[in-house]
Amino acid sequence: MKHTASGTKEPVQIEEFKAAIRDMSNDELNNIRIEIENSLKHLRRSNARLQAYINKIEGREYHYEDNELLDDLSADELDSIDYKDLQLYSESLNENNIILKNYEERIDALNQENIFRTSGLPKKNNISNTRDKKQDTDSEILNTSEKPNSIYL
Repeated sequence: MKHTASGTKEPVQIEEFKAAIRDMSNDELNNIRIEIENSLKHLRRSNARLQAYINKIEGREYHYEDNELLDDLSADELDSIDYKDLQLYSESLNENNIILKNYEERIDALNQENIFRTSGLPKKNNISNTRDKKQDTDSEILNTSEKPNSIYL
């Protein structure tokens, strides 16, 4: 989260995240990965539960016992679902999917950073210089009809 001038918190955009992780130690990156993976696990479990609620309300067949994310879901809980909450469950599921996508992008960025660090390129103090030069090259290419030959992080 970053703070705005008014003091409100806003999520860090993926490009800002990619820039920030460049200067972090491997231990810091590992800790971030653990936090994100934990959040992913909880969001996936929440989404499975929300989807079960939606399926129940809409009368769709679903084998909950086959989904390990729903091990703790009881028939009593499903029976207590109120059809009036369908919109809430649907909106929550959609919002969670946006957050999941964001977290998955961050995991991809961490993977790319790890690949960059282990690829044998110059050590940390030269990494940003190498990246800045590459970024400038790619920016120049974007202003031409040529296509870049690199993968953007």
